[in-house]
Amino acid sequence: MKQILLTILTLLALSQPAPAQREDKNRVLVADTYYWAGPEGNLGIEITGKFQSEQKLADTLNLFKEIGSFKDRKHPFDEKVWHLRDILVSENFNATGSVATWQICGPKPLLLAYLESLKRQYEDKSLFYDFGYRLINFNPSTD
Repeated sequence: MKQILLTILTLLALSQPAPAQREDKNRVLVADTYYWAGPEGNLGIEITGKFQSEQKLADTLNLFKEIGSFKDRKHPFDEKVWHLRDILVSENFNATGSVATWQICGPKPLLLAYLESLKRQYEDKSLFYDFGYRLINFNPSTD
């Protein structure tokens, strides 16, 4: 009986993640090309929008949709126009209706401005009839 109890306890201990693994639970790895390592800081956001129409969903999530201007990723870091495809990590479309959830990652000032723009369009009900977001702790995959 003692041997069985010891075996069960050992198996339970082995099945528990190590302390370092538990701390990483809230971290999400992202391709290095999306992670902004500049002094402005990186930001990750998951956005859920219930759109007023399918056309508004398609326009908003068009990969070539301009997001704003910010410095380039490459030297000499001149200002450039960023598009959704530059920051889009993933998209998920609801099977019914005009609902989408998408994750973005990139320079904090650029993403905050994008988020504020979406919030304004929710408040005036021009784009969404429901809208939400949550911050994500993205980390570069080379960590």
